[in-house]
Amino acid sequence: MKDYIQRLKDNCPTYRFVFWWILRATLLFAFVKGFFPAEGEAFDITDPLQVGANFLCTFAWEIFMAFPKKSIFRHVASGFQSALMVMIWCGSFGGKFLNLYYDFRWWDVALHFVGGGACVFFGYEIVCAILKARKSTAPMTLILLASVGFSFLASTCWELFEFSFDQIAGMMGGYPGDAQHWSLELALGTPKELTLFDPIVPERWPIMDTMADIVLNSVGALLAYIFIKFVPYRHKGKNAFELEQKEAEKATK
Repeated sequence: MKDYIQRLKDNCPTYRFVFWWILRATLLFAFVKGFFPAEGEAFDITDPLQVGANFLCTFAWEIFMAFPKKSIFRHVASGFQSALMVMIWCGSFGGKFLNLYYDFRWWDVALHFVGGGACVFFGYEIVCAILKARKSTAPMTLILLASVGFSFLASTCWELFEFSFDQIAGMMGGYPGDAQHWSLELALGTPKELTLFDPIVPERWPIMDTMADIVLNSVGALLAYIFIKFVPYRHKGKNAFELEQKEAEKATK
């Protein structure tokens, strides 16, 4: 345990831990508060469950650091988790707990747009961690393809995550939850009523909202792809791990 704690300190500055725990504290508050709805509010079991599941995801990097030294996850930078936690906080605390999905027209739009791009960077970090762990290199075209593929995988998994919680709520309470924000009835009279694309008929509102999320994820991913293509920051300057590997190989000869 002592070695593990020292490993965390060596690979992550203190201010990041402070930042993480501030966000975690707010998520814990939202999780507990979800079991005690205000007077007149309906209790939805998916609210605290979704926040709780997202809270567990905020420990990804600490879990990575517990892996064996040869594991690729040990080479993932701590900044990965900072970006991940901001996205989780904006979705769970801001969107779900503070109800900004319905009170602020562009909240969901911004999250999917930024999230699609952020996941390309996450994929890039993971691929670079794999290369660093194996002391190897790969064509930039292949790295970018894997990064974009990771973004689409993450976006799909998120939609499946929301769908699953709505189904769980339906089985437990007899009526589906609103993790997917699929209900036009709930959206009526709020800024959320206006989807990114005109649904034409009310029956198409849920599918148009979901398709808008997919389009935004894709546009964000495309812009991130273009950025990394021209600024491959893990392959230049002090972050050029290929140079580090070559120097290490020379030192062992």
